[in-house]
Amino acid sequence: MENSVNGQMKKVFAVFVLFALTASMLFAVAPQAKAQDYVEWKTFAYIIVSPNPVGVNQQLIVQFRIDKTYPGGTVRGPFWEGFTVRITKPDGTVEERTGLRADSTGGSWFIYTPDQVGVYKFQTIFPGQWVNTTTPKRWYAPSQSRIVEITVQAEPIPPYPDAPLPTDYWERPINAEIKGAWQIADNWLMRGYDYLFRGFPGATAFAPYADAPDSPHILWTRQLWFGGVGGGKFGDKSYYTGLSYEQPYEPIILNGRIIYTEHDPAASGNIIGTRCLDLYTGEEIWFLDGVSITCAQVFDIENPNEHGLIAHLWSMSGPATSGTWTMYDAFTGRKILTIENVTWGGSQLVGGTTVFGPSGELINYYIDNAKKRFIVWNSSKAIFAAFPWIGGVQGAIYSPAAGAVIDGRLGVQLNVSIPDYLPPLSTGYPILGGEGVIIASAQDQSKYPIVYIHVAFDAETGQVLWVKNRTNIYGMWHRPSENVGSGIYVLYDEATTRLHAYDIRTGEEKWVSEPLNTLGENPSDFATFTRDYHIAYGKVYTAGFDGHVRAFDAETGKLVWDFYFGSSGYETPYGTWPVYAGFTIADGKVYVTNDEHSPDSVLWRGAKLWCLDAETGELLWKISGIFRNVAVADGYATSVNSYDGRIYVFGKGPSKVEVSAPQVAVTVGTSVLIRGKVLDMSPGQPNTPAVAKESMAEWMEYLHMQRQCPQEVKGVPVDLYAIYPDGTYNYIGTATTEPLAGGIFSFAFTPQQEGTYTIIAVFQGTESYGS
Repeated sequence: MENSVNGQMKKVFAVFVLFALTASMLFAVAPQAKAQDYVEWKTFAYIIVSPNPVGVNQQLIVQFRIDKTYPGGTVRGPFWEGFTVRITKPDGTVEERTGLRADSTGGSWFIYTPDQVGVYKFQTIFPGQWVNTTTPKRWYAPSQSRIVEITVQAEPIPPYPDAPLPTDYWERPINAEIKGAWQIADNWLMRGYDYLFRGFPGATAFAPYADAPDSPHILWTRQLWFGGVGGGKFGDKSYYTGLSYEQPYEPIILNGRIIYTEHDPAASGNIIGTRCLDLYTGEEIWFLDGVSITCAQVFDIENPNEHGLIAHLWSMSGPATSGTWTMYDAFTGRKILTIENVTWGGSQLVGGTTVFGPSGELINYYIDNAKKRFIVWNSSKAIFAAFPWIGGVQGAIYSPAAGAVIDGRLGVQLNVSIPDYLPPLSTGYPILGGEGVIIASAQDQSKYPIVYIHVAFDAETGQVLWVKNRTNIYGMWHRPSENVGSGIYVLYDEATTRLHAYDIRTGEEKWVSEPLNTLGENPSDFATFTRDYHIAYGKVYTAGFDGHVRAFDAETGKLVWDFYFGSSGYETPYGTWPVYAGFTIADGKVYVTNDEHSPDSVLWRGAKLWCLDAETGELLWKISGIFRNVAVADGYATSVNSYDGRIYVFGKGPSKVEVSAPQVAVTVGTSVLIRGKVLDMSPGQPNTPAVAKESMAEWMEYLHMQRQCPQEVKGVPVDLYAIYPDGTYNYIGTATTEPLAGGIFSFAFTPQQEGTYTIIAVFQGTESYGS
């Protein structure tokens, strides 16, 4: 049977060969005719492997390609297919990566980890490919690259050396070769760092990346509007602070610039315009007349053509389902485009539904109660859809056209139904977002305790995760934390002065704190007005009218530390100094100020900006002033002081060192007096003496707040070195400056060699000054 089958196969083969020969004789002109149906293109294959040499078990980048891109291809395809990269190891074994596909550039890459010491060989093999979309058709012929040899050694090769992060005085821009600078540098893009509106009623903020000031050193000040005592027949009455509702100063900080909107003191709707100031000098860079900027945006563009960050500013207005957003260039303030019909939830008093996506895109969450819809809107989707660029391919390039008006409905990325059984839910505050969950709320005030209904949605799909009725909150007001963190969100019950923590994924109550009006030194029932709390560093931080700042363990609800401002005597009606408008957490520190909703025209005294250690509650520094809604970026903090109506920027400033020695010859063994100065060169007080951190607050209050000059001020250390006549470099001692004597220092030095000495004074810098 086997022979029979083989015999049949041979017959078939013979017939085929005979037919083929016959056909070639009958149609001798066919090859010429078919040659006109397609064109053969020669290809050239390449292989690039790096680094060379490399250590065993270190990664190699293997790039394969041919010299041509696919005709008519886009970033979506079609692409060259079927590449093989042949790898010959030092022991002679061959490994092949097959079925590889190029991208729109004609090639691609993969990571390979060699596991043997010796010489590896790499080669690209392109199998050839038909392209039928051209006229005539094309056959791209097979090709092979040259063989590339890579030396794999036993010792690992070192990484590119990192430049150390700056610890001295520094400014933006940060050179892109300094990797890791994200650990100390950050922007403040929204008024509440990562939410649009901070306002006045207990809006806290947390900046997880930025450095923040370690001393109350003032870099500069600038008058925002009239402030301080009016005088004359008005006695000690001061100018209106705007603390009740208007909020005088809610800055954005972007790449070394402060951007804020000015308005009339008693009417926040009367917009004067938006100013852009240099963070380091206070000098004005540009002004947008009549424009209110809501937030900034840093958008990470990653597509085949563009890679990097683009900065925009946004002015937002209009109702919840048909808002108008206008984009501006952040560097120049120039208007770019407008998006109409934006679904965004509208302007909220505090918090809100607009957040940043993973690439910096602006994402809005909106609940349409009438239509029972959960809607997610994406700014980048609207822009990419409006300007698709190549062949209708979205995402190929980011090109928002100047002067364009975009239909915001292009930005809806999710629109799903929600269950009919849900009650009408809040479309703004209090709606919480974080850790992939959106929580909306409703109230049933027909019962007591009031039933607070919380509904959790999956932020990606809109699916309802859980619904919970909170029936153990006795206060008329329940105040949610401004954020979700550590897997929980928190409510405060003003009636019982207790915190309630809930699991963000299940909605189950995790813990209830002890009553705040029973905790710490001199507890007070003013703890009922604890309007400020935020989750960060695994803790829940609180502050209120009782003069206490507290930290609770986010996992257990146990009190970790308690800081008390102390007694205010007769100066305030609270027995201490209250906290109303929210604190700022950054760089392992809590910045909290004393203020209230509507202070009298004769302001009470003793308010301060306090800087506390977030881990221990230890006081790090304090300075006089009512500094509401502190914003932090790049090691600086800024706020307006309601005692004088001036903008303040706190942080490290530049310094200058001067040194002199007698320019006359002296005999060996004779003492000479070295003199010099260390001066603060900050724009706010240039050429004034540098002082130690311990004296900084009093010194700054003297220079900027019309306080008396302190009777005792500590100076800063100066290290002195000498280059001896024999060329050696020697430390000769440390002197301390005398700020009350103009910042001078002096040091007696006795030379022991004949010849000329060069004296060098080195100020190493402090928390307040660069070197």
